[in-house]
Amino acid sequence: MPKEKPLFYDHRSMLKERVGVAGVRSIDLVRLSKRLEKAQAKLKLAAADGSVGWLTVPERRADCREVKSLARKMSAGLKTLVVIGIGGSDLGAKTLVRALKPASRGLDVRFVGSNTDPEEIADLLRTVDLKTALLNVVSKSGGTIEPMSTFLLLRDRLMRRVGRKSHARQVVATTDRTSGVLRTIADREGYATLPVPDDVGGRFSVLTPVGLFPAACAGIAVDGLLRGAVEVRDSFLSTSVGRNDALNFAGLHYLGYARRGQRITVLMPYAARLDLLSSWFRQLWGESLGKEINVDGRIVGHGLTPVAALGATDQHSQIQLYNEGPFDKMITFIEVGRMREDFSLPNPFPDLEGVSYLAGKSFGEILRAERRATAMALEDNGRPNGVLHIPEISPETVGGLMTFLMLSTAVMAELLDVNAYNQPGVEKGKRIISALLGRKGFKL
Repeated sequence: MPKEKPLFYDHRSMLKERVGVAGVRSIDLVRLSKRLEKAQAKLKLAAADGSVGWLTVPERRADCREVKSLARKMSAGLKTLVVIGIGGSDLGAKTLVRALKPASRGLDVRFVGSNTDPEEIADLLRTVDLKTALLNVVSKSGGTIEPMSTFLLLRDRLMRRVGRKSHARQVVATTDRTSGVLRTIADREGYATLPVPDDVGGRFSVLTPVGLFPAACAGIAVDGLLRGAVEVRDSFLSTSVGRNDALNFAGLHYLGYARRGQRITVLMPYAARLDLLSSWFRQLWGESLGKEINVDGRIVGHGLTPVAALGATDQHSQIQLYNEGPFDKMITFIEVGRMREDFSLPNPFPDLEGVSYLAGKSFGEILRAERRATAMALEDNGRPNGVLHIPEISPETVGGLMTFLMLSTAVMAELLDVNAYNQPGVEKGKRIISALLGRKGFKL
């Protein structure tokens, strides 16, 4: 029996031939081939020489072994993992845990530190017994206000619960190997540590210890995540333009943006367990592509606005806009071939046609029909949309799917001629916050 592909991208309804004037002309995608080949070649070289770190992360098996060993050691006898992070330091891990956590093994996982709302922190303290909790504070520098302020409070409450000397056995710091405030604290207090790689930015760090440690503590097979990532990455690097799904995804979005003014990118999984994938992608796409200047220093003001949606839920909130609103959106659905669990419907009212037609149908079958119907309606209304298909939700497919989206983002940045790996607009806001809170050396 042939092995199933971890994913494939059906882009036919992104084309003018299917949806009319709002779609991309096939000839324009062909004419973009040379630029797509150039972007692919650049990433292939970066994977070979290690100059773009996230491309080589799946081969860093020593990090994976360290993560699994520490997860087993630190979680023994405990019930809850509390991950303290923000942005790239928690969105990837949230996505993995939401999508893949087994029901019957691993620690319960809670996330905090992405917002300094005191009521959220109070809710955590009311519902989690810190005596049986493991804190994982994630910050490369230790200078990010939201997670560090949260950590300072939770550390204090943990010490009150278990004692000053014992608390260090329940803290793991994921941070820079050698420098930064959190590294200094970890060394001083004797906390176990995991590295944030120097060559991997936060929003590309999901398959580093940043995302793998919470996943391992949750009972997820992290080796499977890396296998799926390698398969999709290697397929991207070896598949020619025209048959390369990530190149097609990026090329179509670039042409829609540049030629049709389609500045909104919607990601809409038809699977509740993939809902946080859209939030992770929102940061990846938005921060990587939204740039005032290009790599040559010219002002360009590029960027596509990412929108997170969920099927079938948002058929009843956003789809009206997508069908009849402005032609400024490109929509990507994610369809899952097989659900981990499913149910067939009974037929208690055979005389009522309004419900009896559902008899024998499974929820998965209904969900796939809803996705198809939504796509068909959009196509009839001339709205560009594509579908990412995965056979199931598993560590391999999720690792592959997230790698696909990172590759597509990197190619899109090459087409826009912007730096995918910086975020000067974020850094400016951080400096202003520090000044407002009276940090020494920071001025408004």
